[in-house]
Amino acid sequence: MNSSLVRPVGRRNFLSRTLAGGAYLLWSGPLPATPECRETEDNDEGPFYKKGAPDRETLLEGSIAGTRLSLKGRVMTTACAPLAGAVLDVWQADDNGKYDNSGFTLRGRFHADKSGVYRIETIVPKHYRIGGEHMYRPAHIHLKISASGCPMLTTQLYFQGDPYNKVDSLFRPSLVLSPREVDSRRKAAEFDFILKQA
Repeated sequence: MNSSLVRPVGRRNFLSRTLAGGAYLLWSGPLPATPECRETEDNDEGPFYKKGAPDRETLLEGSIAGTRLSLKGRVMTTACAPLAGAVLDVWQADDNGKYDNSGFTLRGRFHADKSGVYRIETIVPKHYRIGGEHMYRPAHIHLKISASGCPMLTTQLYFQGDPYNKVDSLFRPSLVLSPREVDSRRKAAEFDFILKQA
């Protein structure tokens, strides 16, 4: 080594270089991601909506047939802020693909808590024929979601693996539930609803 090129490093120089290098190591990594809450897609209301559904804690009444489904999640803004007290107006077909149009079976309004958390106890609905031998709507759950300061969201939730998803004109991949089996008669799923602010 050419000794004429080697310069002694003073204590002050050494410390400043070390601290600068340490700061670089601390801040050179990726910054934490900003939480992203994408607005939930709206979807058609359909012909079976009925006003006046009662407030409920469950849609499971009496000995209703079908695989039980526990659906839970949060209602939030696109800024990822919880929407306390949001109302979820829910309606769906039964285990035979039929809607109750005379009463309020499998229809009800649910309220999110102060953290925007909701929970709906229901059944997995069945797909149903809409015309023709092979014309079916896939299994789905309808919702109208309202919260203070936000336009109402009307949408539907679909089920992963339903054979009619791929031929349904209203189907949206962003609205798919992926239920897991709890036991032979029960499933559970999660879905967060994101509403834009007015």
